[in-house]
Amino acid sequence: MIASLHRILVIARNTLTEAVRQKVLRVLLLFGIVMIGTSSYLSQIAIDQQIKFVKDFGCGAIGLIGICIALLSVSQLLPQELHNRTIYTILAKPVRRAEFLFGKFLGVVLLLALSVALMSLAFAATLWWQEKLALVATQAVYERAPNWQNSPDVLNQYHHDVEAVVRQVNDPQLVAAVLLIFAKLIMAAAMALVISTFSTSFIFTVITTAMLYLIGHMEGTAREVWLQGGAQTSFWQSSLLELLSLLVPDMNQFTIVDEILAGNRVPWWHTCNLLGYASIYVLVLLALAELIFRHREI
Repeated sequence: MIASLHRILVIARNTLTEAVRQKVLRVLLLFGIVMIGTSSYLSQIAIDQQIKFVKDFGCGAIGLIGICIALLSVSQLLPQELHNRTIYTILAKPVRRAEFLFGKFLGVVLLLALSVALMSLAFAATLWWQEKLALVATQAVYERAPNWQNSPDVLNQYHHDVEAVVRQVNDPQLVAAVLLIFAKLIMAAAMALVISTFSTSFIFTVITTAMLYLIGHMEGTAREVWLQGGAQTSFWQSSLLELLSLLVPDMNQFTIVDEILAGNRVPWWHTCNLLGYASIYVLVLLALAELIFRHREI
C-alpha cells in the first residue's frame, strides 16, 4: 500500500513538473493573473459598485482560466504519453495502470491547486488595492463638506460607509466561492480523464468535455422545466433523467457562487454538501476511468 502510494506521488510530481514547463499553460496562468490584477481599472462605475465588479470579475477569471488549464492538461495526458511512447517504459516497470492513471490525475489536481492559489493571491491583492481606493474616495466625498468631523451624524455615517467597504472586501465567504470553483474544475478534469481513456484525439476530448460541462450547467434547469411542464413522466423518461444525472453532474447547484458574490449569506454546511457531492462524483469517474483504461489495448 505504501509502495503503491509512493509510485502515485512520484508520477503526480513528474506530471506537475511537465505541466509547469508547458508554455501554453504558463501563458494562460499569467494571462489570468494579469486579467484579475487589472480588473479594478476596467470599470468606470461608482466606487461602491467597483468592489462587486472586481469580485465578480475575479471569480469569473479564476473559473474561466481554470477550466482551460484543466481541459488542456488532462486531454493531452494519455495521447502525449502514447505519442512519446513513454507509457510503455512506465508500465513495463512495477507500475499498475491504476497507479499510472491516478498519479497523472493527481498531478493535474496539484496543477489546478497551484493555478487557483496564484490567481487567488492576485485576486486578494486586487481586492486589497480596491479597498484602499474605495476608502480614499469615501473620505474625499465627506471632505467636501466643511467641518464634517464635528458633526456626530455625518461622522457616524462616514464610519458606517467605511465599515461597509471593509466588510464587502473582507468577506470570508469568498473562500467558499473559490473552493466551489476549484471543485468544479476537478470535476471537469475527471470528466476529461474518462473521455481520454478511450479517445485518441486531443481535440475530441476537449470539445466533448466542454460540451458535457455546459450541459451540466443546464441539466438542473432542463429537469425542472421537464418535470414542471404538466406532463406525466413515464418510467423510461424518469430513468433517462436519472441516467443523465449520473453521467453529467448538476453544475447548476454551484451557482451559489453567484449568491455569495451578491452578498447573500450561504451557510457553510451547504458549501460542504456541494464539496462532498463533487468528491463522490470525482471518485465515481476515477473508478470508471480506471475500469476503461484497464481493458484498453496499448
